[in-house]
Amino acid sequence: MMEIRVGRLADALGVHRNTVRNWIKTKGLAATPVLGKKYAVEQHEFIRFLLSKGVDENSINDLVNSMPTGYSIQPLEIKTNSTIQKEVPMSDKPVGSVMIVGGGIAGIQASLDLADSGYYVYLLEKGPGIGGAMAKLDKTFPTNDCAM
Repeated sequence: MMEIRVGRLADALGVHRNTVRNWIKTKGLAATPVLGKKYAVEQHEFIRFLLSKGVDENSINDLVNSMPTGYSIQPLEIKTNSTIQKEVPMSDKPVGSVMIVGGGIAGIQASLDLADSGYYVYLLEKGPGIGGAMAKLDKTFPTNDCAM
């Protein structure tokens, strides 16, 4: 078993790290996620993958020798429990209080969401009105609707 990191492999191959993640996701590179944002892959599978991507043998030897090997890595097991609830019902009385700084679109939405969740909300804005930069616009793209 070899231990690989997405960023290190991407740098060595001269590709973006998302490209390596997509190779793993689409099973082009048969790697198993392990702890510490690392992946475990069999050495022969790793060499086969690199050859399929057109990497020359000298570069493959350098890359394989630079990767840690010989680990007894246990793959990450994702356990599911059918008793876990996806949503927790909120109590009827307020849970606590929250202060939102900034009365722009994001601050207003956060205030509404937290208030719906049972928190007292204090919304602070430095200006005389709310709406942030969006309040300065009279039309919005692409529909030309009124911004406020």
